[in-house]
Amino acid sequence: MNWKRWIRNTALGWAMVLALVSTAAGQNSIPEEWKNLDPLKLVEAIDANLWSATKYVEGRLIVDNGRRVRTLEMNTWMEGIVKSFSHYKSPPRERDTKMLKIDRKLWLYTPQTDRIILIAGHLLRQSMMGSDLSYEDMLEDEKLSDAYIPEIAKVEEFEGVKTLVLDLTAKDPEKTYQFRKVWTDPERKIVLREQRFAKSGKLLKMIDFKGYRTIDGRLFPRKMVFRDMLKDNTKTTYMFDHIEFNVDIPAKYFSKRILKR
Repeated sequence: MNWKRWIRNTALGWAMVLALVSTAAGQNSIPEEWKNLDPLKLVEAIDANLWSATKYVEGRLIVDNGRRVRTLEMNTWMEGIVKSFSHYKSPPRERDTKMLKIDRKLWLYTPQTDRIILIAGHLLRQSMMGSDLSYEDMLEDEKLSDAYIPEIAKVEEFEGVKTLVLDLTAKDPEKTYQFRKVWTDPERKIVLREQRFAKSGKLLKMIDFKGYRTIDGRLFPRKMVFRDMLKDNTKTTYMFDHIEFNVDIPAKYFSKRILKR
């Protein structure tokens, strides 16, 4: 046996192991200013950036199914987490399609059929307008601090930002996404990435939050990129072209009568 070579290779191997351990320790060590951070208070601050009593959005869903790209333009009015109404403006095929959410119920109106459909049961798991979002995602659009229990998992660098990664466990055992993992920037009180998991631990959805800017004193993303992890080579980008917080919304926007107007 060549002992010199064995010693050299062994020393090199241990050096690599120690380097990896050192890197992992540095990656996962909690910065001093974050050591006393309450994960629930952080999630509440993140929610305060994203949510308001009411909200009006002019936006676009850019749906890329791997073969072609479609853009749907819509206006959306929201009241808290329990009511929302969306009116699709284009393309021509989807023009005047409308969607209404009230509490845990979701209705869809399409001008082609001139019918109002209650989206329930297995229909909730279907793709919404051919996108990477399901109709169930619309019903589960809610404050994380209300629906999940957060715990600090680790510190990790994400796209050049040192983030605090949180594991969130659903309070309701019947929720579609029993677990979520979020990459947060505790300094700005924002989320950069979110992963959504089934009870089995299978990764179902991934969302990237990009282009944060200040609107009415709060940080809000310019776009959210959704990926259905059960599909290959697809993504849906929700562009927030114009947004207003705490606006007056007439009651008619949250009535079923508006769907056929």
